[in-house]
Amino acid sequence: RLALLAGGLAGTATDVILYPIDTVKTRLISGRPLLGSSSLWSGIGVSVMPAIPAAATFFTVYEATKHRTARLTGADPSDTLPSAIAAALAESFSCVVRVPFEQLKMRMQASRRVSLPTLFRQRGMGGGMAQLYRGLAPTLALDLPFALVQLPAFEHLKRRFGADDDAAGGAAG
Repeated sequence: RLALLAGGLAGTATDVILYPIDTVKTRLISGRPLLGSSSLWSGIGVSVMPAIPAAATFFTVYEATKHRTARLTGADPSDTLPSAIAAALAESFSCVVRVPFEQLKMRMQASRRVSLPTLFRQRGMGGGMAQLYRGLAPTLALDLPFALVQLPAFEHLKRRFGADDDAAGGAAG
């Protein structure tokens, strides 16, 4: 349970801290001019909303899958196979929670001072839920390889350096 809380809080803090940089990147890609500094925070609520459920989903699925896979294979939970399978499944579930909010966030960042209800009305979100999941495949293509390297490396380093999660986490990235 501590991992759920810590993961959710870390995800939220990361989203809040990096949000203005992400807004600049989105605007540069979309060709929108950079306006005042307050506009860099446009859509922050949509970005922060999924941070806790996405992180909670990730860590819940990761820990449960890692231990179940270890039991089924006779491996240690921190071995590469259980942690890699758990990382892939956890990242996939987390992306299902996170991607619709990412789509909304990018639309809000690229628009001029638009609220979420206005975004739904003006753009119509044609395609409904399918439109919100339009970025799922590219997100998985980017995030799955990262998770497949990071989590097994974390588990290996945690085993190698002992139970000190801080040292292993810092070394794994």
